[in-house]
Amino acid sequence: MPAIPASLRLANQATILERLLGRKAATRAELAKATGMSKPTAGKIIDDMIRAGVVEEVKIVDGVRPGVGRPGNHVRLATSRPHFIVMALGVESTKIAALPPAPPETEHWDTEFQTPENADAWLERLIQAARHIEIKRPWAVLLSTPGIVDERGGRVLLSPNLHWSENADLVWMLKQVWAAPVALVQEVRALALGELGARPDADDFLMVDIADGVGGALMLRGRLYNGVLPLSGEIGHTPIPGNLRPCGCGGRGCLETLASERGLIQSLRDAKGSGSTFADVVRAVQRELPTWMRATLDAVATGVGAALNIYGVRRVVLVGRVTELPTAATDYLSAAIQRAAVWSRFDAVAVILAPKRFARGLLMAGIHKFVMPMDWSGAS
Repeated sequence: MPAIPASLRLANQATILERLLGRKAATRAELAKATGMSKPTAGKIIDDMIRAGVVEEVKIVDGVRPGVGRPGNHVRLATSRPHFIVMALGVESTKIAALPPAPPETEHWDTEFQTPENADAWLERLIQAARHIEIKRPWAVLLSTPGIVDERGGRVLLSPNLHWSENADLVWMLKQVWAAPVALVQEVRALALGELGARPDADDFLMVDIADGVGGALMLRGRLYNGVLPLSGEIGHTPIPGNLRPCGCGGRGCLETLASERGLIQSLRDAKGSGSTFADVVRAVQRELPTWMRATLDAVATGVGAALNIYGVRRVVLVGRVTELPTAATDYLSAAIQRAAVWSRFDAVAVILAPKRFARGLLMAGIHKFVMPMDWSGAS
């Protein structure tokens, strides 16, 4: 964790960091003007953050930002030394990276291993993987994990596709590997933070991940939405009439039993009597959309449209397996979402296909929680 001097005015520090998260570099004068601070005040805060390793100076030559320059030039979030460990715990694999304060432009992982079927084996693999990570004393460790996650309490309440994590003390396990503060981040919320960092002009959107499961996260005014309960965006566990498939959550008929990778494969097998991979699904819908695929996409659109209507946003970002479907399928889903969204009667509703940005999102969470003096999750 950075040793930021106690004399700093923390609110002003947070304001400057927010500005730097939204741009690659800026001068001290530009930051002072954008934040409404005096130049001496902004300059002192920036100097202290440079000493702490959060910010670095760069020299601008013809619009190019090559490297560290003389004092008084542009500044940006530090890129030179890794200070955060970010990890994505997935059903199939666990990925780890050591990152500096500046969010990465592209997804990058230093090491990856297959996720075991129990907590003890996962910790053993984690200890082995940590030997390949250069940073030994990180400021913090950020772990994204699927399911219903109590981020404040640091525990997984329910993970239909990774049940062993429910009884595992993940925070304690991570502290056995790195002596640093630890934070858990629900995986779709991490993806939403990554999208916010990549598109700073998009302050309001619904993130929907269709992969091993179906999950959502809501970004409002540049902050993740939090309900009273440690539960939000669980679109995938909406019951679909006529669907009788059992779900890992303990319910029956959930949307993710149809729209997840496993659900799509099952629907193909039910319809054709064959098919065992997602590639088989893609081939099956390449030329035309069968009835079962249309019904599944309509069900997804109903859930997404309901969320857009309730929260009053007009942008949805789709990530995961859905982005790998043929254009006919994604176009059909986009049109169905727009029909379900009331705002489309008045103005455009944007449906965006995007890559997953786990590493960027986790680093954004680390900046907000361990560098900025504010509620990183934007409690509402």
